[in-house]
Parts: sequence; C-alpha cells; structure tokens
Amino acid sequence: MGLQDAVGNGDRVFSDAFTADGRMRMNDPHVTAVMTISCTAAPGSYEVRIGSGGDRNPSEVTRLWGSVRVAPAEEAERAACARRISELPPEPQEERWPADMEWPATPWDVRSVRAGGQMAATDGLEMGGDGGVTLTSPVFTRPVVMYGARRVSAVVRIRCDAKPGLHTVVWQEKGKPSKVWARLRVEPAAPDCHDPAPTLADTVKRTAPWLAAGICAAALAVGVHNLKRRRRVRPPVSS
Repeated sequence: MGLQDAVGNGDRVFSDAFTADGRMRMNDPHVTAVMTISCTAAPGSYEVRIGSGGDRNPSEVTRLWGSVRVAPAEEAERAACARRISELPPEPQEERWPADMEWPATPWDVRSVRAGGQMAATDGLEMGGDGGVTLTSPVFTRPVVMYGARRVSAVVRIRCDAKPGLHTVVWQEKGKPSKVWARLRVEPAAPDCHDPAPTLADTVKRTAPWLAAGICAAALAVGVHNLKRRRRVRPPVSS
C-alpha cells in the first residue's frame, strides 16, 4: 500500500491493519510511505492515521487520513501471505530529494556523486559554528572544515579509488560527540580520474607539528652550544 502527498517528510502512518508503522519519506516529486497489510488482519475496514515524527504514544496528536478495507481470506491464502512477507526486503530508508535543494536535506538524503567528483555540503539547520565543524568520510580525499556566517558549508571531493556504494559522512564538532550527518552514493570513477595533488596548506598542516618540534630542538641545541661557548670564553676572575 502506498501513500503520497500526505503531511511531511518523517511523519508516521499507522493502522491496526498494518504489520508495522510506515514512515513518510521524500521520493521526489512526492512524499510517500509504504506499508504492508498484516496476514492476520481480520476482514473489515480500518482507520489509517498520520502523526508527527517519532515513536507512537497515546497523547500524540494525529489526524485521520483515510481507511483501508481488508478482504476475507482462506487459511491457505494467509499461509502464502506469511511466506511472502517473510521474504520481503527491509523497507528502504533512503530519500530522494529534488536536485536543486541543498544537500543534505536530512541524514537519509542520499545523492549520487561520481568518484573523483565533488559536491557542496550545507548545514541547513544552523547547528554548526564558523570553522567549528569538520566533515569526514572514508571516501573524501581529505576532511573538510565548514565555514559561514549564518549557515556553514564546505565542498567535499570524492577519491578516485572510492568504492562504489552507500557511504556515511560524519560530523565532528569540538566538545560534542561525533554523529552520522549525511549519506551519499558513490558511482564508479571515469577511466582518466586523478585525485588533485596536495595543496601547500595541506602539506603545512601535515608537517607543521614536526617542523615546529624540529625548530624548537634546533633552537635548544643552538642555545646550549652558545652557552657552552660563553662559558669557555669567560675571562678568569682576578683575585
């Protein structure tokens, strides 16, 4: 059973006739949900209601969306129904948002990008501060820092050798636990794909701690050497 154009993304659809609650997900150009009628549902008419996102609770404000009628079935039909339901794949959680919307609209807003390509990532909820959030993923050529006055964003580049398939993007903010913030689907790279050479800034970031340590050690060595020299050339004290 499918529903479309009902309420908004993330809303829950439920009925006593369903095997489990459904979840409204963006499936451009509509918001849809898919539910399965229970094999044990008795014949008759059942209400279908829609509630806000989250777990069902008795005090939740819901609205009646419609109804579903379950037809009578023989025992053999119900047994066959149970076998079919046991073989169904899990309900997909991926959402398909319009291409002109900023990515990610939600953590399950899965866009496709070719290995070697790049895409813009934007925090549309204004949760992160300028320069305070780093995005990481095994498929990125490097971690990226998000910048912006009101809404932070960054451009991420996908490695040419990134494995095709679904991958997560992790949000790392200082002083807070990391979280899966987005997902993307990597498509195979072009035959002539080449990752960009590291920039000077990347090189400095990698070598700066060692360089600083080397400079400090050299300064210390020179300071000790000069101290020894000064001690050697110190004139004798006259009596």
